Amino acid sequence: MANQSMSIIDAVDDLNENIFLPAIQREFVWDSDQIIRLFDSIMREYPIGSFLVWKLKGKPAEDQIKYRFVRHYIEDSVYPDEPEFEQLDHHNPKVPRHEESALPDTQRLILDGQQRLTAFFIGLQGSYTEKRKFAQYKNPNAWTQRKLYLNLFSDPEQELEDELGLRYDFAFKEDPPEPTENTFWFPVSDILQAETAVDAMQLTEDLDMGRFPKDKRFDAQQNLHTLFAALNDDTRIQYHEETTENQERVLDIFIRTNEGGTPLSKSEILLSMATARWTEDDGDVEVLNAREEITSFVDRLNTQYEDKGFTFSIDFVLKALLVLSDRPAEYRISNFSNENLGAMKREWLESSFKDDLLSALELIVEFGLDSQSLTSSNALIPIAYYIHDQDPDLSWESKEGNETRRRIHYWLTSALLNGTFNSRPDEVLQDARAAIKESDGEFPLDEIHHQMRGRGKVVGFSPDVVESLLEETTYRSQKSFLLLSLLYYPEPVKQNVTYQRDHIFPKSMLEVDTLVDDYGLSMEQAQRCKNLRDKVANLQLLTPKENAEKSDMDFEEWITTRTDDYYERHLIPSDGRLYRVENFPEFVERREQLVREDVSEKFGSFGEPT
Repeated sequence: MANQSMSIIDAVDDLNENIFLPAIQREFVWDSDQIIRLFDSIMREYPIGSFLVWKLKGKPAEDQIKYRFVRHYIEDSVYPDEPEFEQLDHHNPKVPRHEESALPDTQRLILDGQQRLTAFFIGLQGSYTEKRKFAQYKNPNAWTQRKLYLNLFSDPEQELEDELGLRYDFAFKEDPPEPTENTFWFPVSDILQAETAVDAMQLTEDLDMGRFPKDKRFDAQQNLHTLFAALNDDTRIQYHEETTENQERVLDIFIRTNEGGTPLSKSEILLSMATARWTEDDGDVEVLNAREEITSFVDRLNTQYEDKGFTFSIDFVLKALLVLSDRPAEYRISNFSNENLGAMKREWLESSFKDDLLSALELIVEFGLDSQSLTSSNALIPIAYYIHDQDPDLSWESKEGNETRRRIHYWLTSALLNGTFNSRPDEVLQDARAAIKESDGEFPLDEIHHQMRGRGKVVGFSPDVVESLLEETTYRSQKSFLLLSLLYYPEPVKQNVTYQRDHIFPKSMLEVDTLVDDYGLSMEQAQRCKNLRDKVANLQLLTPKENAEKSDMDFEEWITTRTDDYYERHLIPSDGRLYRVENFPEFVERREQLVREDVSEKFGSFGEPT
């Protein structure tokens, strides 16, 4: 390896011209605070670590799949399809094959240093776009595109009063605020206008600083000089060049050198391994870009049902691919051997893997689940494997389809409510896969539960399990929809209807002050009612229309005008005396008993050993 150096300005100028990213690289993962810290570090002349470059020339350079650095970064892959978002990237854009001929003969691919170089790129020539917390991803007004600014009145002798420990006041801003006595925000990209240090200091003359004290103008000149010097220092970026054409060696170097800094996650390592293996020419199987294929499919899973808020990961897709390829389910590096990666590549190309995973997702959405109630994404994998291996009838119209849905729903709710995947999930996946492979087409509920019991796991809905769920599950619990779905079985399995969780006795009605002031309860009675307010026994599933109708009426009027079908469907005690707020604790007690009896009747022997 040869030791080399360059300035930050020169490196940034070469990005996407003759400096690119190899396919084995991960995505940009830094947040805006990390970018700010990096710029503060170079201003303070702190070391920023060495870089590793893979230098290739001629056909080896042309043959490599390459990606561009992100200039205008947006922090999520789900964002509005609007013209103003077209220049933004969450993933690194791939260099198209038809553009290869226009690239220089000699190219440099960054093996170590992508995060830092991208940070410089964003700070000097780009932008960082963030979403307001809790805002909708597809709402254009939820996003703000910001550029990096430096407060020219920063005093490097004093540490700023924030958790970043900065000396220089950098910040991402949409527009620069008006100058104040202590702040004058300067777009960092404007330093590129200066060709010399003197030019940099003279920029203050164009900034209308005459109204500020001499010491502030001096601080501004010094800060601009420091910024220019840091960016133009020819020794600032120290890098080593690797010139081998051996991709296995490069992959090993990449993994080892990235153990420092922001460590590679296991998924990043495994995705790099898959990318290196899948881009090799197998002769009978086409070259495939694993990074592009898998990250695109992850995006598709997460945008398929945007309102459900799913956040599936690369880890999930790779594990699912292992399982559906009939490879060891353990998510460990040793299982990503060349042989297994080859099998996974064929599975990806030649089977219905992606469609089957999407079908499993569609099924649980029809069951009413979302990101909150799907407490383990691993629970989706056995369903996908069953669809992949057995190609079952899942229609609502047929008796067979209804029974299959019933069995899958029972297994899924049991697994999630009992925390089946909370420990040793790989064993669960392997046991489920083995049972499905030996089945005759029917979802092997009994066999899977038999295996789970043998491993000491709780399955099904025994009286003890139901008692525990009633005690622990509240409105805020991720398990509340799942438990309620048992009470309305088989509706969530048979009908594609949206349900909303709703308090039977309204939440607003059960505030302590309301109970005391409006209903005359004692403070002790009111506190007890509030403590019981969010328990499952005071929750029901309503359609949006039913929920709206309920909200428009006084509770006692609404509850007493319901039909017998409503009381039966929602397991509501028939004693009208219990609908008065002072009897709410007894209502909860009576409804809990109805829940126990209902679950026992419906599921007491279903999925149990015969």
